[in-house]
Amino acid sequence: MPRPKGSPNKITAEIKERLSQVIMDAMSSIDIDLMTQNEKLKLIQIGLTYVIPRLKQVENIEEEEPRKFEIEIIDSLSKYSDKELDKAIKDSVPSNIEVQQ
Repeated sequence: MPRPKGSPNKITAEIKERLSQVIMDAMSSIDIDLMTQNEKLKLIQIGLTYVIPRLKQVENIEEEEPRKFEIEIIDSLSKYSDKELDKAIKDSVPSNIEVQQ
């Protein structure tokens, strides 16, 4: 059963702090100048997984089925006369803009 939302994780802040201290002590005791090129690369490879977040895999959209949309056009303006529509358009446009017909 998953833990309730908002409840603290089982790994407490104290454990995280102690692990952080152990790692810091280990890193400070490593003499990087004595490491081989392969050892340096391996250290970088391992360290980067903890420093840079992993990218999520993105699915190729082209492989998905195309989405289908249905559009329904409702002609509610047909009940108005042309004069009423012209007046409504003129009333809705600011006075400093000229409406051409």
